[in-house]
Amino acid sequence: MSQSVSEPIYHYYFKNQFRPLGSLSLFEVSYFTTPPSYVLPIERPDAYALYLIDEGKGIYTIGGTEYLIKEYDIFCMYPGVPVHCESDQTAPLKMFAMSFDGVDARLLLNAAGFEPTNPVHTLVHNDAVSVSKAYDFIYQWRGQEVYNTIQSTATLYAFLSKLVKINSLDQSVVPPGWTGTVHFQKAIDYIKANYCKPISAKDIANSINLSRSRLYSIFMEQIFISPQQYLEEYRIRKAVQLLEQRQGSLKEISVAVGFEDQLFFSRIFKQIIGKTPTNFINDLLAEETEKQKQRRRKNTER
Repeated sequence: MSQSVSEPIYHYYFKNQFRPLGSLSLFEVSYFTTPPSYVLPIERPDAYALYLIDEGKGIYTIGGTEYLIKEYDIFCMYPGVPVHCESDQTAPLKMFAMSFDGVDARLLLNAAGFEPTNPVHTLVHNDAVSVSKAYDFIYQWRGQEVYNTIQSTATLYAFLSKLVKINSLDQSVVPPGWTGTVHFQKAIDYIKANYCKPISAKDIANSINLSRSRLYSIFMEQIFISPQQYLEEYRIRKAVQLLEQRQGSLKEISVAVGFEDQLFFSRIFKQIIGKTPTNFINDLLAEETEKQKQRRRKNTER
């Protein structure tokens, strides 16, 4: 079946289902071409991502700031930070893409000079070629076996070290913002380990020996939202996963992600997702029913 011209053409794509490493783990790697005026279907990424533009131009918006992007530009996305990326009206965008997460991810991106307030870097031709080959090399190690996962992670570390070198940081000193990034990552780790408990922003700050005001400042510098907002959005993302997997009743799910009050859970869910948990489930069921009908129609046509 031919691919619709309104959708991207993937030259390669791999999604990693096996992510045992907490330090750094590859999620996806791809190389694709978008049609003109195409908007990437990503609003709030659930992982870090780096996109390298091979051909074309477009607009990338993060945290309310708009950037013109073009050939040899590499730009970064951050978990939970609103983004918008659109190819130019007159030409497609050809891009390499890679998403990943882990304890080391934010530290290495920061060392490479990427920050939410400085998310786009322009590479010289030779560096762009070298970096694009790194995407290809990571794709070559695709596979769900432990060996492949370790090799792709090792290559991902090498890829990020290349970006650090390009940034030409003096490795004898602490990179700008490194201390804040370390505290931010520790806070994120605490949230991931304790989101199912009735924790607050004060608990998060206490866990890393910071004042609430200092923690707030770090989160605003790093991802433009408060610790409390990040905690609520993280809990709701986990709730969405449980709803999609049918892992319990609404009451059970709300408690499982740290909301003891189901009404409060429903209100926060609607604020973030745009619909109530009940409507979300109904839409899932309707979508599954429609897919079943389409499969039956295809089988009948055969």
